[in-house]
Amino acid sequence: MTMRKMKTTFALLALATTSPAFAASLITNGSFELGTTSGAFSTAVAGSTDITGWTVDSGSVDYISSYWAASDGARSIDIAGSAIGALSQSFATTAGQSYVVSFDLSSNPDLSAPRDLLVSIDGGAPIVFTHPGSTGKDAAGMNWTAQSFSFLAGGPSTTITFTTNGTAQNVFGPALDNVSAVAVPEPAAWAMMLAGFGLVGGAMRRRERSRTVLA
Repeated sequence: MTMRKMKTTFALLALATTSPAFAASLITNGSFELGTTSGAFSTAVAGSTDITGWTVDSGSVDYISSYWAASDGARSIDIAGSAIGALSQSFATTAGQSYVVSFDLSSNPDLSAPRDLLVSIDGGAPIVFTHPGSTGKDAAGMNWTAQSFSFLAGGPSTTITFTTNGTAQNVFGPALDNVSAVAVPEPAAWAMMLAGFGLVGGAMRRRERSRTVLA
């Protein structure tokens, strides 16, 4: 492999590993590990700053510590606390850029029925995600399911909101953890990433063959 090809390979690889596909999540405290809670759980009411990076917009949410097993880390959220809550966060985006939001979904183990999680972007029509309920689930094994969707940013900041439906008395809500948002690479960036990995793979195969011959 020539010096020029090696430089090209490393340049492409550097571009690939710093592209949006490999970028850190734009969500602050997506696994809810940072914040103030006590005991098995505590209830955060509207306006609370107990959960770092997040705002309780209405009602309340339960900030879970040890009441059930989290999907990622030790903490998670029940979207319905003493009343149905709404939890939101604003994060930096670029207008016209596509983003993918992912999160893990379960539901309060004290509830056997299915439970809906409603997710909206900038106050738009919510996307509904449903957890099946008690099937294969208890506090030790919550049957977390991975969910995702994409959206097109409308401006320099985007607000994501999680809430649920049902009556105000239905305080066993959907459970939320491991929230992430990343930019989707443009096709040209993907092509350069693949080219970079292809060059690295080819170089490694040729090096391996050279070692075999010398041996």
